[in-house]
Amino acid sequence: MLDSRICALHTRRMELHSLGGYRLLEPVPTLSSTTRLFLACPESAPDGAPATNLAKVLMPGEGEGFNMVKAQFAHEANLLRSFSHTGIPSLRAAGTQNGVDFFVMDYIAGVDLGELLGHDRGEPRPLSKELAVYILGQLADALRYVHTFEVPTAEGEEGDGFEDLDVLHRDLCPANVYLSLEGDVVLGDFGSASSKWLAPEFTAAEAGHVAYKAPERVTGSGKATVKSDLFSLAMILWEILRGERCFTAGNELETMDEIVRFDISHSSRRVSGLSSKLSEVLRRNLDRDPERRYPHAYKVLQRLSQSSEAGAAEKSRQELSRLVAEAVAERRSTAPAE
Repeated sequence: MLDSRICALHTRRMELHSLGGYRLLEPVPTLSSTTRLFLACPESAPDGAPATNLAKVLMPGEGEGFNMVKAQFAHEANLLRSFSHTGIPSLRAAGTQNGVDFFVMDYIAGVDLGELLGHDRGEPRPLSKELAVYILGQLADALRYVHTFEVPTAEGEEGDGFEDLDVLHRDLCPANVYLSLEGDVVLGDFGSASSKWLAPEFTAAEAGHVAYKAPERVTGSGKATVKSDLFSLAMILWEILRGERCFTAGNELETMDEIVRFDISHSSRRVSGLSSKLSEVLRRNLDRDPERRYPHAYKVLQRLSQSSEAGAAEKSRQELSRLVAEAVAERRSTAPAE
């Protein structure tokens, strides 16, 4: 594992000003002990220019644990470099500079979904059904793209010239859903993702926020699959509609026990007032049995588009833009004075 003393020493000595042609503006708080985040902008931008990018820096370490972290870091950069979808941040630069591994991606000015839902304040609130369908529709489309992402086959291999990369996000949660001031919904943080590009020995089985893991991942009875990602997606939908955290246990073991016993058909877990299509999305994809869930994210997208709550996408986008602007203003008003 990483030695925290090495990280602390390196942080004091490492005076980063720019990486890959991007000027670092200020650090961004993160709970990660293995990476650091910085707001950034192109070096060609004038002084005082706003942040347009986010730089992710790998902290130094040693041993087998660090080798896994380093492989996952490079894997995330490779995925972002290859993806091309409006609902996923684009990679702008990556490499090693002065011994520092880094990559730079688009910065989404706004808030994450967890902040909008009040998770950080301990005061969760619901959003409208129409807004929930809009947000989930955008996420489902990004997830459909990720799950079906193909790459060219190696020269000489049989087939149609492309093969599925078998990408799984494995960490779908409100904190990894970014909402822009324009009302865009972006799926981020592929640091826990798996694919054919990442060797099995570097694919941590326990990756992801515990409170959004599917039951089969918690019990170890099944590995991460498309259907476990869909469970996490539906859990986000449940929390948006109910305006509360689903699992609120005080520690991971108790949370895992709650997940294993979770029953969407129980009266205490139901969400009332939904159209039949929207209710089906929740009921099917929050089923404890993965075989009863939808086979792919496109099915989620299809059912959401057929729901009666899906009729006002542009209006919902404008509403989301307004709510994000209010959340940003509130954050600034409560921020401690410098």
